[in-house]
Amino acid sequence: MYQTKRFGLVASRQEYLMLCHAERTMKQKSAKRRIATQNMGSQRTISKYNLEYYLPNMVTGKFDMPVLAPTVYKPKSLAGFNQLKTADNLAGIHFYLDDYQFERFWNRPSLYIDKLSQFDCVLTPDFSLYQDMPLPMMMWNVYRSRLLGQMMQQLGLTVIPTVSWADERSFKFCFDGLPLNSTLSISTIGVKKNDKANQMWQRGVLKMIAKLHPKQLLVYGGQVDFIYPDGIDVVYYENDNIKRLRGL
Repeated sequence: MYQTKRFGLVASRQEYLMLCHAERTMKQKSAKRRIATQNMGSQRTISKYNLEYYLPNMVTGKFDMPVLAPTVYKPKSLAGFNQLKTADNLAGIHFYLDDYQFERFWNRPSLYIDKLSQFDCVLTPDFSLYQDMPLPMMMWNVYRSRLLGQMMQQLGLTVIPTVSWADERSFKFCFDGLPLNSTLSISTIGVKKNDKANQMWQRGVLKMIAKLHPKQLLVYGGQVDFIYPDGIDVVYYENDNIKRLRGL
């Protein structure tokens, strides 16, 4: 018999060495499983936040907003993302919808970019910015819109940046990453019958024009009482949700 501190009595030194080898092998396998689990968790986190698509050399501003390239393009019509299955492929796709209707795009960008590539053009997602939102949440929604837009541009889609804001606080970041001298899109939904919202909308439009100098504005939701500066081609699109309801 062979006395050991680790295993107690063993039959021989050879058995002791075999037990040591088995213990070492088990520890190695356990370590590999632990590393694999950690890597899996990291990959899940990376995928959850779409970090694999973040390009550090293609961001701008204090908050590292992804940069969008300029484009000048005017679609003949716009259809909502919630109509992907029925919309005319000659239409551009917009996201002037409740966020829950296109949150899936953020969750599975590759799948939906493939679907969106079948349409004439795509506006960047209009994730909500509300005045009572915490600033980090506003920044996160602006970031997500820019990143998805940049991803689509990288894959060759015609992308028209959507511009939105909440209040003066959001002016510090809501225009970051947007191109100069480009076609941009804004919405008039919710500002026609609310004086306070209309005033904030007008301040945002003036700030946007001063910073970005758009060549063309695609205005979704119809006209409001506002005079755009000369030199900007303003194109209006009716709210297609209302139009569809009227057709019922």
